[in-house]
Amino acid sequence: MINCLEKLIKSVYKKTTYGFYYICLIFSNGFFFYFYILSFLIEKIIPCKFTESCKIFFQKRRNDPVSFLVIVFVFMVSIFSYNYFYVDESDVVYINDNILDIQDTVILDNKIETNTQVNNEETNLYREYGSRDVNKINFDDLKLVNNDTVAWIVVDGTNINYPVVQSNDNDYYLNHNYVKHLTTDGWIFMDYRNSKNIDDNNTVFYGHNLLNKTAFGSISNIFSDDWFNNSNHLIIVMTENERFVYEIFSYYIIEPESYYLNNNVDY
Repeated sequence: MINCLEKLIKSVYKKTTYGFYYICLIFSNGFFFYFYILSFLIEKIIPCKFTESCKIFFQKRRNDPVSFLVIVFVFMVSIFSYNYFYVDESDVVYINDNILDIQDTVILDNKIETNTQVNNEETNLYREYGSRDVNKINFDDLKLVNNDTVAWIVVDGTNINYPVVQSNDNDYYLNHNYVKHLTTDGWIFMDYRNSKNIDDNNTVFYGHNLLNKTAFGSISNIFSDDWFNNSNHLIIVMTENERFVYEIFSYYIIEPESYYLNNNVDY
């Protein structure tokens, strides 16, 4: 019984392998056919060793399904890399006078105008929330999504434009996103020891330095001459009741320290 099952599995595997090989061979013939014809025409117009080599190369590839699979693999990796690492200039937020004016929230029929429309095509929550209009943030709506929401932070000339959450520890949002799904990207969060009213001597925010420039991945922008010359150097932190405006006047590169992770530190 075991021998029959083993033979059956080997037979199915063998036929599947052959079938996959021939399918790839068909695609390879079709894919490289056009390159072969193009190189053939170029070789007729510009006869030389290089054009002849190109023609021979594509002619051989027509019967080589492995080459086709390699191209498909490279294409898929490129698409994935672009979707993960791309940084669109429109993601960068700039703080203008409208944002600085605390009275600029639009009131219509005694209701705060909100920006609750979700971009269903965007699967990256950092980019989805990062595109929100700061002046239309409604904390009631945000808390319906995540009741840990305590603030909103904006840093001029960066992609930082996100709601801030606070848990009962500094571990949970290292690997959970804004809707509390498990992810290595985490979310922007406030130190659990800090006051939600931003009235401590020192308020600490955490976020991953992601390669795709989301979370705090674009904080390195402030170290560039372009940011220094074109930014207004401002950080805005909004809570339900107040709006705090900070100006970056200097920065330092130091060895790793932990003394600042104290909400009562006195500078």
